[in-house]
Amino acid sequence: MGTADVLDQGSRLSQVYRTTVADSWRWMRLDLLVRLVPLTIGPLVFSWLTAIPLASMGLTLAHWTRDLVVALPLALAGFVIAAAFAEYLARRRRRWFVADGRDLAVQSLYYLALNAPVEEWFFRGFLQGGLSRWWNAPAVAVVVTTAVFGGYHFLDRWGWRPVVGATAAGLALGLIYLWQPQPPSLLAPTLVHAAITCGFLSLGPYAIFRWRVANGRVEAMSQAVRQ
Repeated sequence: MGTADVLDQGSRLSQVYRTTVADSWRWMRLDLLVRLVPLTIGPLVFSWLTAIPLASMGLTLAHWTRDLVVALPLALAGFVIAAAFAEYLARRRRRWFVADGRDLAVQSLYYLALNAPVEEWFFRGFLQGGLSRWWNAPAVAVVVTTAVFGGYHFLDRWGWRPVVGATAAGLALGLIYLWQPQPPSLLAPTLVHAAITCGFLSLGPYAIFRWRVANGRVEAMSQAVRQ
């Protein structure tokens, strides 16, 4: 992972970490085994044991055109908000994590194709949907699932500010899943989830950093670059 010191407009020295595919693969391979595989298998086993159809857990495209129309503007809004929040946290910590070109593509694909679908499958389709059926109280299910989703991010040793942001995102995703025609589909919340994650962790920080460099808002101090 290469690093460089930069000087922002506030004349405060910040540290930029340029990540590569090798850097990301080191955490992705563990993340797949420890987190994403169990979150995927758990609901499948539950469905097999209880004979609950997978469609009732959101695996349906019954109203996909409506889902896309709803998801696209919400995804754009979520991306912008998440990117702004990432910028706020980076300025507080004076640490920037910015992927290089190849790593940017790999990270974004990971969040879109794996992370967002699996987390929505478990938290919205399985947990929120299951609690809604069990308690017959969809609003309570949204609140409980949102709390679990927020607390779950502490497992990755996130600070309280990122966890608050993740909890707010979880509430929005829970409401998107709740307020849709029957049968509920995971398509819309998954697309919004992917946009939020990319805005917070990959494309958002990259776009903001490049914009700041292009507009002279950040000045690289090349003599401080090290590997």
